[in-house]
Amino acid sequence: MVRDPVCGMTIDPKKAHGSAVYKGVEYYFCSPGCLADFQRQPEEYVPLSEHHHRG
Repeated sequence: MVRDPVCGMTIDPKKAHGSAVYKGVEYYFCSPGCLADFQRQPEEYVPLSEHHHRG
């Protein structure tokens, strides 16, 4: 199980409505709306500690 970074919902990555890679990390989403929000501004949803994890 993984957490949708936009809404916080816990979801099964196999049943996710999409995924996106940001700074080398793959994120999964519960709905197309959450995916679209993330793609518009991923830095809004990724915790600061993860910004510096890779790269």
